[in-house]
Amino acid sequence: MMRRVLIALILSVLLLPLSASTAMADSSVMLSESRVDPMDLDNDGEADMLRVIYAVNASAASSAGIQVVAETGRLVLPFWNNLTLAPGDTQFGSIDIQAWEMASYTLHLRVWDHDMEVIVYEELLGTYDLTAALNPPALDLQFQGRSEVFTGEACSIVRTFSDEVGEHYDEMGVVSLTGVPWQVLNDTAPIDCSGWPAGDYTVSMQYTNGLGFGASTSLDVTILNHPAPAFELIVTGDNERMGTGCAVEAVIDENSTSMLTYAWTVTDPRGQQTETSNINDIDCGLWVPGVHKIRVIATNAQMQATEMGVNLVRLPPIDSNDPTLGNITDDGTWPDASSGDDYEPVPLFMNVEASAGAIAGGGVLIGILLGVFVGLVMRRSPRDSMSSLEEGILAPPPEIDSADEPTDELPTYTDPQGITWRQHPDGRMDWWDGTQAAWVPFEG
Repeated sequence: MMRRVLIALILSVLLLPLSASTAMADSSVMLSESRVDPMDLDNDGEADMLRVIYAVNASAASSAGIQVVAETGRLVLPFWNNLTLAPGDTQFGSIDIQAWEMASYTLHLRVWDHDMEVIVYEELLGTYDLTAALNPPALDLQFQGRSEVFTGEACSIVRTFSDEVGEHYDEMGVVSLTGVPWQVLNDTAPIDCSGWPAGDYTVSMQYTNGLGFGASTSLDVTILNHPAPAFELIVTGDNERMGTGCAVEAVIDENSTSMLTYAWTVTDPRGQQTETSNINDIDCGLWVPGVHKIRVIATNAQMQATEMGVNLVRLPPIDSNDPTLGNITDDGTWPDASSGDDYEPVPLFMNVEASAGAIAGGGVLIGILLGVFVGLVMRRSPRDSMSSLEEGILAPPPEIDSADEPTDELPTYTDPQGITWRQHPDGRMDWWDGTQAAWVPFEG
């Protein structure tokens, strides 16, 4: 049984050429002429296209097809022309094959009888060396913007794409894009990157057409975060008297990339706060004496903020009744810095109000001590007692220069009236009362 099957297969193979020859003999389609003409499309002296010329006739009404197969080392492409022939009709035609790459092209010609679905003629047309007539796929990405781009600044990526091979042979592919933070349509429109978050990006574009030709390209893009606002506070009039020139100005750094808005908070010596916005400087000429705490918050367009602060000291005016100060001043809120040598202390025991206050403030013990002291004085003779009282109590004590008194290493300042001031780290101020030989707190 196996032997019979083997014999049948051998006979079938041997009879195949006979069947094809019989079909060719029965077909009315015949090739009467064919040739290949190399051509130079760009006139550079190198052939870049092959034109296959043919003539086909038929003895009966027929449908015929002319097929030329072009083959290179990497690609095989078929080219077709279909014909309808009348009895005794001869038709001439040509097929152009533009080179898609620099290579050797081998051409095969086949004539088909479509009515019988058989190849009635086949011929090797030869091998030809060609330069490329069509440009292969090409992609490019170009960045447009400053060398250093910060968030929100204008920038774009221009895409270019071409594929003459795919377009000529109707085998276009699809361009794909990766590496962008937002979805982008797969076309060649510029990509707007002004809204991208800060970061490093590698934008890549890939393409492959239906013939297997491809290309790819990439571009590195860096979007920087805006630095925190940089500015400084310029102060004039610190440690100067009320009523003289004084200003605090916020000055933007010369390397800043955006405009800033400012919010000011000023706390005066009484602890009262004043808030001001959208100005670059403030006038402090009529601010009350004392330490003023100034806080400034600068904000850029990206809502990044930087805060700075400074203390400003204003001294009492020379004349608190100066009309140029307006009604802002209150001479009871700071010591009279202009009294100088005219200051005369009033002894405690000769001042009824002060004594009463001291007794009320110190209680019965102070009253008893006062009584004992006065009694001891009065036991002496009236003359001696009054003399001692005048010398010991009524006579003003000698004035002590502030230079002889320790300042606890605090910064000091002597105004034109001779009054010495010192400032504590927390901003509090004292003034030296030479008559009492003591530092007197300044209550602003």
